[in-house]
Amino acid sequence: MFNAFYLIISLLYITDMLLLVPKYTRCKYDHTPRKKKLLWKGACIGVPLLILIFGVTVLYIAGFGTVPMILLCAGMVLCAAGDLVIEVRFFRGGLLFGAAHIVYVIAMLMLGNEINSASIVCFLILVVLGTALSVKYLGKKYRIMWIIYNLVISASFAMGLAGILTGEPGRVLMGYGVISLVLSDWLLARNKAFGSTYGWSLISLILYFGGQMMISAFPYLS
Repeated sequence: MFNAFYLIISLLYITDMLLLVPKYTRCKYDHTPRKKKLLWKGACIGVPLLILIFGVTVLYIAGFGTVPMILLCAGMVLCAAGDLVIEVRFFRGGLLFGAAHIVYVIAMLMLGNEINSASIVCFLILVVLGTALSVKYLGKKYRIMWIIYNLVISASFAMGLAGILTGEPGRVLMGYGVISLVLSDWLLARNKAFGSTYGWSLISLILYFGGQMMISAFPYLS
């Protein structure tokens, strides 16, 4: 029974990555009406979100639920809201994504991801590089917002690295997931600065939705 259950979840992940994400990416370039485009984007984030909520609900019913798991759900809900809002209000969507990263960082801290020397060095390097690149390449319209946002996602990246270093399957996969989200954000900034093509957009979205999928698997590995 459990093997069949995990098979279904795996098939949902594969369907999302191989069908829904490429379809949404094409919608960005083939003049698909906004409402239909938002529908496809909602489907992309809806798969990992529903899988995460289901897993956390089952654990709570069984008496194994924790506050960090609720925070993971809250973080992904904020990302889902940001996915939709950013299509019409870029700044407001960015605020939702920033809030999601903060929630993810808090969840990882509560799960026991320790702030070690490796995560501190990683954070400092990313902050310095992100600030320097923002000043050099981004226009004034987005520069200050990205510098502040980079502080948040740099902390998220560092805590993801701390999770990977624990060696625990659930936290390792979640760490890779959070890092994938940050890499996607950096690619989004790159696309804003230099322009985007289908290929660059697809890579960014694969990292983003793939990261959410890895995070959504946490309840099933804990």
